[in-house]
Amino acid sequence: MTTVEQVKASINGLSDSDQTDVLLHMLRLKYKAAVQEIRKSTATKTDPIPEESLELLTLDELLERLHLVEGIREGLLSADQEQFISHDELKKRFELWRQK
Repeated sequence: MTTVEQVKASINGLSDSDQTDVLLHMLRLKYKAAVQEIRKSTATKTDPIPEESLELLTLDELLERLHLVEGIREGLLSADQEQFISHDELKKRFELWRQK
């Protein structure tokens, strides 16, 4: 059973409000894990680790931040695998895009 199937089974029968609470909690956990992974791979010992209260974020804010950190994580993974383009190539692609 996949994680998604497990979540669906566990929230089945709960009120809409309770389902939302469970999903928000899971998103917060996913966000924290992604941020910790990024910090672990990029931080130096002198970097301060800012604390934020995820409990105060709305669903939209949480999803936006999660999307951002997932993008950062994918970029770091691509860079580790040397799947990146040069600055000059990026400038060429940007110019082509602007001309469209």
